[in-house]
Amino acid sequence: MSKYLPQKVAPPELPIPPQGAFSGYLRDLNNILRLFFNRIASIVNLISGEYGGAYISTPHAVFFSTVNQDIAAINTGQVVTFNNTYLDNGVTINGASNSQITVEYSGIYSFQFSAQPSSNSASSKVIYLWIARDGTDVGYTAKEFVLEGSTDVHDMVYTFNIDMQAGQYLEMKWSSDDIDTSLTTQTASSPHPGVPSAVMSVNFISTLPETLPTPP
Repeated sequence: MSKYLPQKVAPPELPIPPQGAFSGYLRDLNNILRLFFNRIASIVNLISGEYGGAYISTPHAVFFSTVNQDIAAINTGQVVTFNNTYLDNGVTINGASNSQITVEYSGIYSFQFSAQPSSNSASSKVIYLWIARDGTDVGYTAKEFVLEGSTDVHDMVYTFNIDMQAGQYLEMKWSSDDIDTSLTTQTASSPHPGVPSAVMSVNFISTLPETLPTPP
C-alpha cells in the first residue's frame, strides 16, 4: 500500500522575477504552480475517496494487563493497571504507575475498557468502576457490578467518550466491598490464548469543541 500513500505537501519554490522580459519567468511560474496544485488535488482526492480513511493517521492505543489485580482494602478506590502495550500513537501510559494513560493531542477520545473480575469466596460482592481524569474522579461516571458466589467471573465493560487536553491523563478506578475480589488473568491453555485481567483501547474522535463541556 505504501506506493499509494500521498506525499506531504510543501509550499512551492517560486522563481524570482527577472529584471527584464517576463515571458520565461511566467512560464516557469505556471509550471511550478500547476505541479503544486496537481499534488494538492491528488491528496484531496485520495482522502475524500472511497478508501480515504486508509491515509489518515489519528492517535490511538491498546494497553492490557497480564497480572492479577487484587483488592487491597474494601470500599476504597484503587487504579487499574496495564503492564503491556500493543499499540501507541500519540497516546502513552506512565511506566511508573502503569495506570495513567496520557494523550499527546487535545481532543475528544473514545475509551473502551474491559476487565475480568472474579470472586474468591462464597459471599456476593459489589464492585464499582469509574473514571478519573488528572487524578480527579469524574462525576456520575460510576458503574455497579455484582459477583455472585465463589469462583463467579463477570465481564466488566465500560465504553465512553471524554474530552482531553494535551498532557492530561485518564485512569480507571474500581472498588469492592469484599477483600476476596480480584481482576484475574489466565495463561494460554488449549484451545484458547491467554486472558488479560484488563484491556484499554483508546481512539481519537475529533478536535475539542469551542466551548468545553462542564464536568458533571
